Amino acid sequence: MHHKHPLIHQLGLALQNELQGFVLFDAFSVNKNELVLVFNKIDQWLSLKLIIEARTFFVQFYNYPIERKGSTYILFNELKNTSFESIKLHENERSFRIVFKNNKSLVFKLYGSMANVLYFENENLAGLFRPQIESDKHLLLTNYLPLEDSEINDQLVEYFYIYHDEKDFPVLDLTANAATEKQEFNSIIEAYNEFTKQYLGKYFYTQKRNQLIQQCEGELKRWKPALVNASKALLFLQNNARNEEIGHIIMANLHNMQKGNEILNTIDFYTNESIKVNLKVNLNPQENAQYYYKKARNQKKEEQLLTNKIKQATEKVELNEAKLGLVLAAQTMRDLKQFELPISKQKSKLENIEKFKVFQFKGYKIYVGKSAANNDELTVKFAHKNDLWLHAKGVSGSHVIIKHQNNGVFDKEAIVYAAQLAAYYSKSKGSEMVPVMYCLKKFVRKPKGAEPGKVFVEKEDIILVTPKIQND
Repeated sequence: MHHKHPLIHQLGLALQNELQGFVLFDAFSVNKNELVLVFNKIDQWLSLKLIIEARTFFVQFYNYPIERKGSTYILFNELKNTSFESIKLHENERSFRIVFKNNKSLVFKLYGSMANVLYFENENLAGLFRPQIESDKHLLLTNYLPLEDSEINDQLVEYFYIYHDEKDFPVLDLTANAATEKQEFNSIIEAYNEFTKQYLGKYFYTQKRNQLIQQCEGELKRWKPALVNASKALLFLQNNARNEEIGHIIMANLHNMQKGNEILNTIDFYTNESIKVNLKVNLNPQENAQYYYKKARNQKKEEQLLTNKIKQATEKVELNEAKLGLVLAAQTMRDLKQFELPISKQKSKLENIEKFKVFQFKGYKIYVGKSAANNDELTVKFAHKNDLWLHAKGVSGSHVIIKHQNNGVFDKEAIVYAAQLAAYYSKSKGSEMVPVMYCLKKFVRKPKGAEPGKVFVEKEDIILVTPKIQND
C-alpha cells in the first residue's frame, strides 16, 4: 500500500538516484496541507509536492519548477541553494531523511493524515511544515538502514502496481493479484504520480458528487412537502370557501332579513338545496353581504399566494429532480463542474436538457430530439463538436447525440444502442432493419434558410440496426 513503509522506502531509494547533483531551489506551502519542494541542477528541475488529503498523504513529481502563486508561506529558508547529499531510511518506519550539506536535513514522516516534513540543523529541530502536530516537536527517528545493506537490496523490486478496490478507489502496491485488472510501472515515481492523480480525482469527484446529491435531496425534502401542503390548502379553499356566492345569496334574500338575525335559512340557488348561513347580529343584511364579499376578496388574495407558492415549489422540485438525475449520471469531475455555475445558468442548462429525451448506456449520456425545431436546438445549440451525431438515413426522424467522454473514443455498443434509438424515433420505425448514419457533430452543418431539422452532413459512416429501445 502507498502508505506502508516498504513503498515509502522504495520512494526514498528512488530519490537517492534522482536528486544526485541537485540543490534545493525553493520550499513553500500553498496551504496548511500542501508542501512544495523545488530542486534544481543547472537546467534540470524536479518539483516534489506533498499533499495531505482524504486522511492520508500523496506525493507528486514534476520535471519543471512549480512557481509560487497567490498567497504562499515560505519554508526552510536556511536550506535554499544547499546541495543534496543522500537519503537515509528509518528502520521499520514510514519515513526517510533527505540529507543536505552542512548537516542539514528534511525528515519525511509519512504517517497517513499525520504526515509531516521536519527540518533539522545539526540534529536539532529547526522547522516544521505542519507545526500544529505537537508530537512532532519531540519526534525521535534514529534507527537507520544502510543503503548498501542486503535487506535494502532485497526490497528492490522491478514493478509497482495500481489496481482498484471494491469501492473503485485505486490502490498502489508492490504486488497485485493476477486476476486483478492493474496498471504496471517500473518507476516508483511514475507509480506515485499516477496513483495520486487517480485517487485524488476519484476522491474529489466522490466528495463533490455526494455533496451535490445531499444538496438536491435536502432541497427536495424541503420543497416537496411545501408543494403538497400548498396544493392541499388551495384545494380546500376552492372547494370549501364560498364567500362570494354566500354574499350573492344574502343579497338575493334582503327582503327576508333584518338586523339582529343570527341565521339565514334559505335555498342555495347554486345547488338548489337548503342552506344555513351564519350572520353577524350587529350587522344589517347589506353589511353582512359586504362582510362575505370582503372575505371573498381576502380568499382570492390567499389563493394567489398559494398559487405562487405552488409555482415556486414546483419549479424547485423540477429543478432539483433534474439536477439530481444529472448528478447521479455524472461520470467525471468535469460533468459536475456545471453545477458550480450560478443558479440561473444551472437552471438554463437543466431546462435545455429536459427539452430532449435522455438515455443512459454504459456511462454515456444520449439525447434524442423531440421535434424538427427541437432537433435543431439539440444539434446546433446543445451538442459539442466532439459529440457523436446520428440520424436514420433517408427518412425524417429524431437527431440523436452521444455526449463525448475525455478519451474521445465512442464504445461500439453505445453507437449501436444510439443507432437503434435513431431508427426507433424515425419514419422507418416499423422496418426490420434501418440504415443509420453517424459522424462527429463538427461534420454536421445547418445551411442558412434550411427548414427546421434539416442539416447537411459532410462525411458519415453507416450502421444497420433494428429499431428498438433497450435497457442498459
